[in-house]
Amino acid sequence: MIITNTEHNEFTQYVRILARGRNASRDMSQEEAKHAMTLLLEGKALPEQLGAFFMLMRVKEESPEELAGFAQACTPLWQDLSADIIWPSYAGKRRQPLWYLLSMQLIKEAGYSILIHGAHSHTQDRQFSADLCEGFGTKIASSHQQAENLIKQQGIAYLPCDLLHEEFQNWLMTKHTLGLRSPINTLLRLIAPDNCTGVQSVFHPNYGKTHQAACKLIGKEALIMKGEGGEFEMNPERTTQCIFTHRDEVEKIPGIQSHFDGKHTAPNKQALIDCWKSENDEYGYHATLRTTAAVLMLKDKALDFSQALAKACDLWASRNKNAFG
Repeated sequence: MIITNTEHNEFTQYVRILARGRNASRDMSQEEAKHAMTLLLEGKALPEQLGAFFMLMRVKEESPEELAGFAQACTPLWQDLSADIIWPSYAGKRRQPLWYLLSMQLIKEAGYSILIHGAHSHTQDRQFSADLCEGFGTKIASSHQQAENLIKQQGIAYLPCDLLHEEFQNWLMTKHTLGLRSPINTLLRLIAPDNCTGVQSVFHPNYGKTHQAACKLIGKEALIMKGEGGEFEMNPERTTQCIFTHRDEVEKIPGIQSHFDGKHTAPNKQALIDCWKSENDEYGYHATLRTTAAVLMLKDKALDFSQALAKACDLWASRNKNAFG
C-alpha cells in the first residue's frame, strides 16, 4: 500500500509524542524509540514525517533511552559482522591530517581487529576516512561478506554506512536541507554489533554522558571522548576527558603543551606518510600515540594511561616504516 500525506500512518504517533507542545510533549520510551527507528529503516514514514521527526529530536536533544532504542533497532543491520573494535568515522577533518589512521595501524599490530564504518563526503572542506584509508592499509569493502573476509585476513576493514542501510548516507545529507544535524549523526557513532567494543567521538562534551548512559542501557562497552574535529583522535594540546562505560569516573588525560609550533592546519596525506616514516611531526606523533593508548586502555582494563602509552611507544618503535607511500 502506498502511503500518502492525506492519511495517518503508523509513524504519526511518534511525531505527535514529540510535537504536542511545551507541556504535553515528552521523550519516547526505549521501546517506542526502537519501534520508531524500525519504521524508519523499513521506509514506513513519509518524507515530511522524517524531516519533522529529525528536527523535533534535534530541538529537544536525544535522551539515553531514545538513543538506546534507536541503536537496538539497528542491530540486525550488521548481520554477522564483528571485530574487536568498532570505529565510527563520520565527521571528517578540516584542521589537521587524519592522524587516527596511523593509530589504527598500531592498534592492529597490537593484535586487535578493527571495523571502521563511515560516510562519503557530506560536508565541504573536510577530508574523510574513505578518502585516504586505502593508502594506509585499510581496504573499503563493497559488501558485508567482503568486510568480514578483510577483517579475518587483514585485521581491518572500512564499511560505507550505505551498506549498513541504504538510507543512512541520505539521512546524513538532510543536514544541508534542514540546516541542522539530525539524530542520525549521533546514532551512527553509537551503533555496533552485539558484544563488540566501540570508540565514539562527540562534538560536545555534554553528549558524552548521554552516550555513556545509552551504552549502559544496551550493554555496550565503549570509550567516548571529544575528539579533534569530531573524529576519534586525541588532541595533545588539551586535556581530553575519556569516558569509559566500565568505569564510573572520567579519565582526564592532560595535554602535553598548549601549542605545537609548525603543526599542520589542514588535512595532508603526505604529512601522515612523512610522520610514519621519520617521526618528523611532533604534534602528529603525540596525537597518534595518545589515541592509540586510549584504545589500548579500553581493550585492556588493567592498563593505566602511562602503561598504555608505553605500550603504544613500543608499537611505534617496531612499526614498518616503509608500509605507506
